[in-house]
Order: sequence, then C-alpha cells, then structure tokens
Amino acid sequence: MRPEEREKIKTSQAGNKGFTPNKHPCAGFTLLELIVVLFIVGISLSIVVVAAGRIFEKTVFKETSKKVFITLKYARETAILGKTPVTFKVGEKGSSFWLEKDGVVEGRVQNLPERVSISGESIIFFPKGNSSGGLIKIKDEKERGCSIEVDPVLGKPTVKGF
Repeated sequence: MRPEEREKIKTSQAGNKGFTPNKHPCAGFTLLELIVVLFIVGISLSIVVVAAGRIFEKTVFKETSKKVFITLKYARETAILGKTPVTFKVGEKGSSFWLEKDGVVEGRVQNLPERVSISGESIIFFPKGNSSGGLIKIKDEKERGCSIEVDPVLGKPTVKGF
C-alpha cells in the first residue's frame, strides 16, 4: 500500500472515535446533565402554567363584561319591542345581575364568577329607547376593571376602560 492510502484510512476511522457497537447510545449522559435538563424543563413548565392562569383570569373577566354589556343591550331592545319598561338590576353583594319587567324577573338571575364583582344602580329602559342612565362597574380581585355607561337619552350602553 502506498502511504497516501493509509492516511485516508486513518482519517475515515477518526469519525468513529469513541463509538463502540455494543455500547448503548445514551450511556454517555452523566447524572449532572440529566439533572440540568430536568431543571430547565421544570422552570419552563412553571412559566407556562403561570402564564396560562393569567390568560384564563383575563378571559373570564372579559367574558363577564361582555355578558353584562349584551344584557344591557337586550334590556333596551326588549323595552322597545315589548312597549313596557325593563329594569337592569344588580344584586346587593355584587355577585349577580338580572332584568325585571313589571316587577317580575325576566329570564334568570346571572351569577358572576367568584373573583369578579359588579356595582351600580338599577337602570330603567323605557319603550321609546331612552333610559334612566347610569354607570355599571365591573372589577376582579386584581382591581382590573371596566365600566359600562348607559346614555340616558339614547339608552345605549358603551364600554369604557378595558
């Protein structure tokens, strides 16, 4: 054999350095490396769980605010179509709201999630589309809040401060 061929053989075997066919491929990891990887995975997982919890709380708050807004719009439309006054009422503890027509609860009482509260005075919607006007405030335990203002002339609700 010529010396040039021997060099090629040596360099091609250099790529297999440290490999033994009978040895398991994962046998090269140390306990320290495994602990570091598990630590990084644990921290990543905890960050994801905390972020998901915050997103869930924010979503619950927004959905509750939308529900109150839609109920106020519905009350106005019901008063116009039914040609009778409809009243939007808030529970004393701030954990529920409902509509009343002729002193009788219209539909059902809407209970809010535990961490969300509502405050404000009763708002009467009249058959001509106007209302008594008022301000409904919704907030959660982290003091995130919004308010829904009902125009007394037009009777239309508008959301402020999301």
